[in-house]
Amino acid sequence: MGITENWNSFVEMTRAKAESHAKVAQYWDTVHNALSLTLIFLSAATTLCTLLPVHNYIPAGLGAATTLVSAISGFMAPSARRQIQTEASKAFRSLMLRMVRCETEREYEELWKEYTKELLGEPFLPKKYKVAADTNFTMSPEFMLVVAQKQHELSEGLGNYAAAQPTLSNFENIVPGGSLEKTGSLADCQSSKRASAVLDDEHPIGPIKDGDIELLVRSE
Repeated sequence: MGITENWNSFVEMTRAKAESHAKVAQYWDTVHNALSLTLIFLSAATTLCTLLPVHNYIPAGLGAATTLVSAISGFMAPSARRQIQTEASKAFRSLMLRMVRCETEREYEELWKEYTKELLGEPFLPKKYKVAADTNFTMSPEFMLVVAQKQHELSEGLGNYAAAQPTLSNFENIVPGGSLEKTGSLADCQSSKRASAVLDDEHPIGPIKDGDIELLVRSE
């Protein structure tokens, strides 16, 4: 059950990440194309204005605009960003398809390791381009067995500890005359009138506490 749910989560997550990075790559591709076309148009206009009998300010203004757009394009590097996002999208899509075709447990474990590596090197993804993925992780069957064994050992340890604790039946109440008598249970001790019979002014009684058990000892 755990492997099946984790398999579905893996496929869903890698699909969502592949689509998200593909959207970012498309965005930077659009920016790259727009800046490149703008540079081509401005360069051509600047060259044309230098050949025509126009005012000198026009070619100078077009040349300044060309320089500005070129600087913006170089700073933003949309082509490089597009390439990075494209590679990330391909990597996650490849993991998804390999998981779909997974046939052995060893290959399944290796794909999870590769997914972890891809997460560590994943490029920045803007929030508005993230694709929501409905994932529900569970423990693997092997780890579930380990947890169950640890819980069983803990339950046994607590049971042995509780059994080793002193109970009322392990103690003896001192009665008048120095004789000792064992008490069978807490109900017998509560119903007995012996404690009230030995309470007098000459023989005060002091309580002794051991855990939650309190015994009344008659002081001679």
